[in-house]
Amino acid sequence: MKQLLFSLLLLFSFLIFSVVAVNGQTVNSVKIFSPDAKPFGLSYEEHAQNYWKWLLSLPVDVGPFQDKTGEKCGNGQMNSNSSVFYLSGGGGGKHERECKVPAGKGILIPVLHVEFSDKEVPNASAEELSRLAKIDQDHVTSLILEINGEKIFDEKYENGIANAKNSTGAQYRTHTGEFNVVFPENAVYGVSAGPSKVVADGFYIITEPLKKGVHDIVYKGSIFCDLADCLDITFAQDMRYRLIVE
Repeated sequence: MKQLLFSLLLLFSFLIFSVVAVNGQTVNSVKIFSPDAKPFGLSYEEHAQNYWKWLLSLPVDVGPFQDKTGEKCGNGQMNSNSSVFYLSGGGGGKHERECKVPAGKGILIPVLHVEFSDKEVPNASAEELSRLAKIDQDHVTSLILEINGEKIFDEKYENGIANAKNSTGAQYRTHTGEFNVVFPENAVYGVSAGPSKVVADGFYIITEPLKKGVHDIVYKGSIFCDLADCLDITFAQDMRYRLIVE
């Protein structure tokens, strides 16, 4: 009987260690960096800026933003020296993608985000770009993140996330300062080519390097914003990634 109880105790301890937790804990062997950490030597804000520099630098027919299958998810980053592999949004709607990811890289998951540039808002100051980005993300009404079948958070915000209390998702909000990008020809969002200043806002998760094998990541979000400065009144996305780490 004692041996049976000891075995059950060991099994229970293993299960507790494997279940979802946040803020630097383990999720089915996937560790998430806390929002105040410096993953791979950079702050969350620096990672967010690097993510946008990557995404906005790729022509829309080359980059992953409108990718239907995941075949383009590694473009512009498979041979980079970055310690992080970036996933992407899809401009709304449901997207299912399968991607090969080099072993040894953490994953940046852009659960929901927005950027404003002076290409999209001509002659706008950095302060104006910052204000517009904040308004958009203040009106997030839901955030969902699931890694390998475990919910990290699944939250709804009736009056917008800016008014939410005790939100796990809100802890991972990152509002950047101004940074510079260079849009290519045939750029995402239909903007003209050339240098631009950008401000971004949104909710990002960064993991430690994934173990070799298959990992499933689901992230969803929605926005309701009926103010004059909002991009759209409603927005919703449902992103589903199968990552093959090798």
